[in-house]
Amino acid sequence: MSGKMVPSYSWSSAPLPELFRFSPRSNQAHKIHWQPWGKAAFDEAIRLDKPIFLVISSLWCQWCHIMDETTLSEPSIITIVNNDYIPIRVDSDLRPDVNQRYNQNGWPSIVLLSSEGEILWGGVYVPPKQMLYYLGHIRRYYSEHRTEITEQVHELQDQRFTRKLTQTLLGSRLRSLLQEERCALEDLPLQAGTVLRDLYDADYGGFTIHPHLKFPHPEAFELLLLLARRDQSDPDALAMVLYSLEQMRDGGLWDKEAGGFFRYSAASDWSAPHTEKMLEENAALLRLLVLAAQQTQEQQWRDLAKRLILYVNNTLWQQDIGLFSGSQSADEEYYEPGPYSRASRVPPHIDKTIYTAWNARMISSYLLAAKVLQYPSLETMALRALDGLREHMMHRNGSVYHYAIDGHPTLPGQLADQVWLTRACLDAYELHGRKSYLETAIALMHFACQELLDEHTGLFYDYPADAEAPGRLSLREQPLTENAIAAECLLRMSVHSKRQNLRDTALLVLSGCLEKYRRTGIQGAIYACVVAQTIDNRWLERMP
Repeated sequence: MSGKMVPSYSWSSAPLPELFRFSPRSNQAHKIHWQPWGKAAFDEAIRLDKPIFLVISSLWCQWCHIMDETTLSEPSIITIVNNDYIPIRVDSDLRPDVNQRYNQNGWPSIVLLSSEGEILWGGVYVPPKQMLYYLGHIRRYYSEHRTEITEQVHELQDQRFTRKLTQTLLGSRLRSLLQEERCALEDLPLQAGTVLRDLYDADYGGFTIHPHLKFPHPEAFELLLLLARRDQSDPDALAMVLYSLEQMRDGGLWDKEAGGFFRYSAASDWSAPHTEKMLEENAALLRLLVLAAQQTQEQQWRDLAKRLILYVNNTLWQQDIGLFSGSQSADEEYYEPGPYSRASRVPPHIDKTIYTAWNARMISSYLLAAKVLQYPSLETMALRALDGLREHMMHRNGSVYHYAIDGHPTLPGQLADQVWLTRACLDAYELHGRKSYLETAIALMHFACQELLDEHTGLFYDYPADAEAPGRLSLREQPLTENAIAAECLLRMSVHSKRQNLRDTALLVLSGCLEKYRRTGIQGAIYACVVAQTIDNRWLERMP
């Protein structure tokens, strides 16, 4: 041993002092009088009759750093924002609920809001000269048309309420259409596979969704693996998965020096990666690689999975607390090509925030890898992390906190954290057999069913009801992916606990998601995977 003392990590239930996270490079963005998202900021906007200047950024995002260093460091912009607006700064990872409702299809999102939280204008990275124009234009428009804006806000809010009521009534009606929905569910996996084939890029693998961006979409490839396993006479599905993995590995999405997958590419051949590395995406890609290795028995996928695990262990694993960091920041200069380009540079920043859902996804992937690759050490790490989440991130009411910074857990009750942690607990229980993991899973889903389940639509909301939630957070949503994972968890729990009502609730969730899936496209691949597994496990045959 070296004799160096490892600093102890102290967990605390005390609230974390409000903090804003800026670019690690020199900037003046902190001179803006930022407020956190919350009722206090909106109340001040209403009292002072000022619009809101909302910035949604992320610690790993290179253009967020550039926005801090340029536009948000411009003295004239700082003065105008402080004088004429109520500035609110939101980190999209810390507040996924706000990001879901106000993101402008990219980071950083700049959104100018009415004091009630309705969008007046929005965009992604805005250079200083353009920002000055929009700040002046919106402030004048807001002052001159305040009455008209207020009327439009109320009209929008009424429309949303009416639409929500219609969805609720439709959800009640759907409960009487179960036989029709069962047929639709049975047909869905093959239909989803047809859609993926239409989107598939035969030249470079992956899917062509956006002309200038290419994301890996691991869940869509997992669905193709499921379809290939179902129909072994059709080799196309498996070939699409394997060719795409080869292209990602060799084309630029994979970091050949340090390992790990970058988040996405700005070129169809994967050659222009945006260099942030996310725990969540790498967890999903590790799961895909392990499943590919299991299905093909090809050594190359076992090897790539091992190299990905090595990156995660070396870079994202926090040995002192036994949990995973959230991300590694983008840094285009650091990743410039050349054999010695990284030798003299500081590696990109690691966000050591503990995100429950992302940790849970990596825990599940490690447990799967431990079983398939026969690495007991991965199971040990995964169970240590899972026990850490259960000990430090659980709220006393049965919910789970979304994130923890410096040992301070915050933001309980988000559906994503509830269901992904439930899934990890079930994975651990099925692999290890420890009853406490099943008990934790039951407690997590009990909270979800008590506080998040809408009895009319049969779907789960994304967070608990809050009468004081400002802006668009006053209207909760029922996200497809998290509802699908909730249904999967309930089905698996019904098998272990022999409780019919859990299976019935799960099948109602799946049937209630049908219309959402038809409007979602490739992002609904997880739902299609859960439906396929439900059919294959013959759970659908016992549909109520």
